[in-house]
Amino acid sequence: MDPDRLRKCMSLGYSSKTSNSTIGQYGNGFKTSTMRLGADVIVFSRSSHSGRATQSVGLLSYTFLRRTGQDDVIVPMIDYDISDHWAEAIVYGSQDDWSTNLKTILEWSPFATKMDLLQQFDDIKSHGTKIIVFNLWLNDEGIYELNFDDDDEDITLRDEANLGNTSKTNKRGRELQSHISYRFRYSLRAYASILYLKKFTNFSIILRGKPVEQYSILDELKLSKVITYRPQLAGTSKEILVETSLGFVKDTPSSVCGFNVYHKNRLIRPFWKVTADGSSKGNGVVGVLEANFIEPAHDKQDFERSSLFFKLETKLKQMVMDYWKGHCHLIGLKPLEPHLQNLLRESFVPPQVQVANAQTPSPTNFQTVTDLAAHPRPHFRSAQSGNSGRANCNMELPAVQLMTGNAIGSVKKDAQISSSSCMSIDQICEENIQLFRRCESFIQRETELKRTIEELEKELEDTKKKSSELSLRLESQKKLKLLKQLGQKA
Repeated sequence: MDPDRLRKCMSLGYSSKTSNSTIGQYGNGFKTSTMRLGADVIVFSRSSHSGRATQSVGLLSYTFLRRTGQDDVIVPMIDYDISDHWAEAIVYGSQDDWSTNLKTILEWSPFATKMDLLQQFDDIKSHGTKIIVFNLWLNDEGIYELNFDDDDEDITLRDEANLGNTSKTNKRGRELQSHISYRFRYSLRAYASILYLKKFTNFSIILRGKPVEQYSILDELKLSKVITYRPQLAGTSKEILVETSLGFVKDTPSSVCGFNVYHKNRLIRPFWKVTADGSSKGNGVVGVLEANFIEPAHDKQDFERSSLFFKLETKLKQMVMDYWKGHCHLIGLKPLEPHLQNLLRESFVPPQVQVANAQTPSPTNFQTVTDLAAHPRPHFRSAQSGNSGRANCNMELPAVQLMTGNAIGSVKKDAQISSSSCMSIDQICEENIQLFRRCESFIQRETELKRTIEELEKELEDTKKKSSELSLRLESQKKLKLLKQLGQKA
């Protein structure tokens, strides 16, 4: 950056970005992001443009502003012209102002002398920028929020990483915590690996001496499918095409799910879970899309809540449910249809109750219930003893809770309650999907009706204008006819 661009970069609220391919808009990203990491930041930038080479230093220091009691945000900067291969000060105001800025930078930065300051340009070469954030923030325990010690190749959020401690978790928990959907919450390397949708070729991210390798979640999907969505832009009749890729994640716990939603190539909302909590439908399904038709929030960590956003959420829910119904049986997760669940719940009667009229259960009877409870997807089986005469069937049952007691009736009752609870959640999810679909159709109908009203109002206005014109013509013809009659009489 040349001196002018550096001043614009470090000024609050200035932005000259008008490109449709970038997400910068408000002119506060650099300031808010660096001040979130630490209290102070110093920027070194070197530029070569139109035959003139410059280097500049700028200091944005919360410590300086607070301790000196400044009412305004003062950002001291100094500039040098290095076109002739030595550093010559560029003075915009007076020499005293330039010297005051240099003195402030040396007093409130990690560099005590002018020579130390200029040495920071040695590794920038002919052009580039170096940003140093210092006086990093501490957590509630007085320890740095950022952790540089546990991994020599990464920077992690200390508190989030501690929540993911795998030393006391089971195998399934460790598998989940090792997945990118969990690690991106606290690992800078993991987050940077999914930050951009497209492969970057004209730059690289080097973190603590090691390049960041991009991670494509699409390469980890099986039974993948591309679904198109045509949202209508607000206030217009224009439709755009949005492609969403989704599938099941390979070799990971089924609880991993959600959509990675990008905006202009930049990740805004990672692993957005659109299905209802408590429902198994949609588990393991992950999708990726680029939603340039909705606006991100100012911090680029979420989207603005607009009608287009809610329509997208509804559409993604529909995509997940439709995909789940059509593909989950291919990986052994197909749930029973509602009419089969009802049939099983009605027919699930322990054999000993049916045969012996609530006699004391035999060991064989308990073994049957135990077998049902021990299988993740248990099968309905007839008892090996007794005269029930039922045939085996391979229809899946809802999970049956193993009971230890003397009354088989209580086992039946609790199993039915568990089944009913699971079914009620699925019913609610299905009903919500239908309601979302109906809501979307109503919104479309409302839009069409509004468009029709606008057309009718325009037509009515045109008709009024024509009627007015005809009235004027008729009135003029009457007057002309009257004048002719008067002329003939005269």
